[in-house]
Amino acid sequence: MDFTRAFKYPFHNSPKVLSIVLTLTIMITICVVFIAGSHDWSPYVELTEIHGPMDQLEDLDYPGSAAFLGFLGLLALMILGGFWLNGYSVEVIRAIMRNYDTMPGVEVGANLRRGFWVFLSSLWYGIVALLLAVALLILVGIFSSLSSLVGTVVSIGTLFLVIAYVFVAGWAYFVGLARYARAGDRSALFAILRNMRIAREHRGLSIRLSAFMIALMIIYGTVKSIVDSLIGGFMGPDVVVATVISILTYYAFNLFQHFSTQHLIAQYGLAIAASDYDLPDKEKPDYQ
Repeated sequence: MDFTRAFKYPFHNSPKVLSIVLTLTIMITICVVFIAGSHDWSPYVELTEIHGPMDQLEDLDYPGSAAFLGFLGLLALMILGGFWLNGYSVEVIRAIMRNYDTMPGVEVGANLRRGFWVFLSSLWYGIVALLLAVALLILVGIFSSLSSLVGTVVSIGTLFLVIAYVFVAGWAYFVGLARYARAGDRSALFAILRNMRIAREHRGLSIRLSAFMIALMIIYGTVKSIVDSLIGGFMGPDVVVATVISILTYYAFNLFQHFSTQHLIAQYGLAIAASDYDLPDKEKPDYQ
């Protein structure tokens, strides 16, 4: 895996990334303006600052329909935006695996559909992890009732087992994502045991993937903290301006980091030959 290529990837596609950043910023800012501008919030702020808990707000006027629409729109954007980003990331990974350096075009409907399946697969991994945790807790309880020493040993072993599962399951999730992106078979997203086996067979690559992801987090996080500290002194007292700038920088850094990460996942998928399927003859696979 080439860390430098992954890091540079979103910068080579900066117009596309920045257009996504601006679109999301504008949409969320509109919702925030609806919420902030539709009601006088100062009585709430003053009471909570003076009296602490909000137990004296019975007589205050509550926000109207505009604020409600703003909150509803913000919630919808958070949910649908997450679905869309997951689905678009599948196309990004697929394009990289086909050796395209340019990010693919946006197809909102198709991206949302693919993102929904990716979201369901993450729930599936979470459910399996929860069931495993419950089973291990029951096992620890049984052994602890027999002997405190045995219970302690089993508890330590369980802790290491959970940590190992978290790492392997995380790698397996990326394997499934790469297989789905390459072949378009959404069943690959949910094949936990098969994906875990593939990840275990390529432990060295999986560890490198995790190390590179951590490196990206450190780099982008450090630069973002520096930028935030510099911008903070120039934003002034205007709440709307400060909010817009905060949203803009948040999405900019997170999306640049995100697409660098997708490049790493694509390289990971290619390196381990993650898919047993041949690429479809047609240019774009059928994701239906």
